[in-house]
Amino acid sequence: MDGAIYLLSRRVTGDHGEAYMQNVTVFADSAARAKQIVNDQFRLFRQNARGRERAYAALPEFNAEKVALDEHKMITAGVTR
Repeated sequence: MDGAIYLLSRRVTGDHGEAYMQNVTVFADSAARAKQIVNDQFRLFRQNARGRERAYAALPEFNAEKVALDEHKMITAGVTR
């Protein structure tokens, strides 16, 4: 299976108005496919959720960064609130 690691990130607002960064790491064959995988999973979360689950909304769209594993490097680090 060919593909790459994609780091998807976006700023979202939670059910109670809290703002935070949402980060998802995906293995896929393109940035578009990575976004599709996450959107499909988030749609399932929304269908099965008891609350509003705004953090799993389709918008805003994720920014995607392809990770090249050609040298040792830190891939992600973050602080959320």
